[in-house]
Amino acid sequence: MAPLSFLWIFGNLSAYMDSYFRFSCYPKCADCDTQWMLALYIAGGCPGGLLTKILVKRLGLKWTGVVAMVICGLSMLGSAWILQHSIAWTVVLYSVFYGVAVGINFSVSYQLVGGWAPENFALFTATVTGFPTTLSIIQNQIITAYVNPDNLKADAFVGHRTYFSQPEILNRVPMTVIMYGAMTFGLQLVGYILIINPPQVSSDDSISRNSDGSHSRNLMRVKDISCILRSNDNSNEETNIVKSYGSSNENARTSVSKNSHYGPSDIKQDEMSTTTCAETGPATKYQSENATKSWEPAEIIKTPVFYVLLLFGMSILYGLILKSNYYKQFALLYINDDKYLTLVGTLIPIVSTVSRIIFGACLDKELLSIKDAVVLSLSLHIIFCTFWFFAPQVNAILYLILVLCLAVVQSVFYLIMPTAAHRIFGPLHFSNNYGLLLSINILVGVGTPGLFGPILDVLGWFWLFTSVSITSLVTLVFVIFTNFNI
Repeated sequence: MAPLSFLWIFGNLSAYMDSYFRFSCYPKCADCDTQWMLALYIAGGCPGGLLTKILVKRLGLKWTGVVAMVICGLSMLGSAWILQHSIAWTVVLYSVFYGVAVGINFSVSYQLVGGWAPENFALFTATVTGFPTTLSIIQNQIITAYVNPDNLKADAFVGHRTYFSQPEILNRVPMTVIMYGAMTFGLQLVGYILIINPPQVSSDDSISRNSDGSHSRNLMRVKDISCILRSNDNSNEETNIVKSYGSSNENARTSVSKNSHYGPSDIKQDEMSTTTCAETGPATKYQSENATKSWEPAEIIKTPVFYVLLLFGMSILYGLILKSNYYKQFALLYINDDKYLTLVGTLIPIVSTVSRIIFGACLDKELLSIKDAVVLSLSLHIIFCTFWFFAPQVNAILYLILVLCLAVVQSVFYLIMPTAAHRIFGPLHFSNNYGLLLSINILVGVGTPGLFGPILDVLGWFWLFTSVSITSLVTLVFVIFTNFNI
């Protein structure tokens, strides 16, 4: 998951990259707006998630991740050369290749979590996504220490934006990209060497057909799994069904306890999907009570909760992209201290990681429902974005606090979306359902660069931040009146 740190280092790195494009290679490389870089990187998560199922069927989970790792490394290293010639081609590398590969990493990592620890899916998802957030702490410090070791001040003002024009800063930018790419590739390489496929592979990617035409779950490396089926008359009688599996080429053999009133022919595919042990492992209390059905992609697009989750993702991502792009550039108008603002960027991932783990633990312990977490995050998002414009004008410390509060609120996006896909819609079709939820990444990624510029140029910073509050408020109304228990 190391390449995900790009989301948290981009706000710091982009201040130097924009200056490089403006003063080192202008006008030959100025064929695109740099805002598209982060936006389309995020948008790439959707096609990446949808491609995962196809790749996993052919390569397996681990080797699918390895392919994504190679694409990430080549894209980042290639961009260090191409950014000297074209912004547009740099955007293509970060979005079409790097972003899609990171989307594949998302899906692979979440399926590994679901295979090893389904009963603590939210908590471990929080820790998995929290690692790259924490990693960006070190990377932000390395970037600033290398590019601007003397803490030179931004000395060029163009419209509402500030830039560095000092050659000693600009000449170091391409090497900075190489350093970042080498760090992420090295960490991923170590990770995939250490990864072991889970004992159970989600039947999302492993449903096979028996010779008689019936479906069976071909769960790898599983010898004995005990599943409990409730009787159709809702009695308290429980039946243990033990599934024994041979080699990967053998069909599953099912034996039923003598005390059971179920016969082998009674165990149909639909009934198997309502067992208390899901494809990825033992079900949580939440799954056994609320997720008795695994929804297919064609079914979830007919549910209101699917579209409400898309609206939630749109609202949070809109603010997240704005913060990642401009938290430093906006603050430089009032706080002319590069190292202090790098410190702000360094603290963001710390707060984001801790808050995501806390939210994950609360979801697993059922202290919060998914709807509670969505309502809470949207409500706070509205408040903090409303005061975003004023904070740096009052005090540098106040701006630090506000940005960290935004980090807390926005951090739940990468927790809520996979957890909702797993718990609300079930684990059977996780990769496809999660990929559909990430379709909001495309809409926001394609739309925001076309909105930020005109709003900023015509209305200014205040209305740019207020537009995030308005979007979150409209979404909050829909969330409140939507039933999440489908």
